[in-house]
Amino acid sequence: MGQWSIAALYVAGLIGAGFASGQELVVFFVKYGRSGLMGIAWATALLTLGTTLVLKLSAQRETSSYRDLFNHLDQGFATFFDWLYTVFLLIGTSVMVAGMGALGDSLLLSLALRIGSTLLIFITIQRGAIGVGRASTYLAPLLVLLLCTIAIQHLFTVGIQLPVYRTWSALEGGTLYASYNLGFSMALLASVSGYLRTARDRWTVALVSNLILGVCMVLLFLALSTLPPEVLHSALPLENLARSKGSLALGIYQVMLCGAMYSTSLTNSLALVSRVSNLPNFTWKKANLISVSLALVLSSLGFGNLVRFAYPILGLAALWTLAGLLRTTVRS
Repeated sequence: MGQWSIAALYVAGLIGAGFASGQELVVFFVKYGRSGLMGIAWATALLTLGTTLVLKLSAQRETSSYRDLFNHLDQGFATFFDWLYTVFLLIGTSVMVAGMGALGDSLLLSLALRIGSTLLIFITIQRGAIGVGRASTYLAPLLVLLLCTIAIQHLFTVGIQLPVYRTWSALEGGTLYASYNLGFSMALLASVSGYLRTARDRWTVALVSNLILGVCMVLLFLALSTLPPEVLHSALPLENLARSKGSLALGIYQVMLCGAMYSTSLTNSLALVSRVSNLPNFTWKKANLISVSLALVLSSLGFGNLVRFAYPILGLAALWTLAGLLRTTVRS
């Protein structure tokens, strides 16, 4: 797996339902007015640094899963956070499967979408990290291109309309956003770090992938900042933006949203199967089959219920991970 495949895997994993819907950008940046641009710059810098640190530590310790990384961050709590993170990744995949099922307008279609997406996840994961990397090589550019196109087309129509207010709290939003996504991506990075042999490779992946995300966030931020409050507070702000461009644009957006959820489920599942397959008496296929089956069962709980349960868990793991990375770096 090359540098571009790993960078694409990272980007595709972070562009999930929250990012592609516009909700994450509204919560972490848009609500701070024009200072949100400062928050995006700060978050991009933190993500670049954090990604490099995770890749460096993972390469030094020759990790094959997030369990190995936890052992070197804090052995006293390694087992606890290992299980906590395993549960989160499983629920994270369930959230994405439930989200894809929610696109159906009937119970039967919803079930068919959930089963179909689960089978597709299983088939892709069965090909290992290289197979997921190849899928992401196509998914990541497509997701970024479609999101940027939506934003640019809207800005050409209405122009840039930044709010006049500003606040230093935007830095807090940027810090939380970076911690949240670093906590999510660290499991993936620990699983694929062995493909990056040198410090230059690690820095290249960190810089390129986070710069792409940063540019995409700026464009979406500018587009979302032109929308009225009632649209920003809706479940899918970007869907409302696409709907205003016609049925074709709305259809393309919905397909893109489904692709974003699929890409996130792949990175979650890859990290989870990499961990479970290291357990005694577990092959890759067995770990993959059990993981996707449990995700399918949990997805029946519904998209909203799973989101409310899963994301606080990720926040806890993210804060601890970031603290552990900084402590390990200082000691080094």
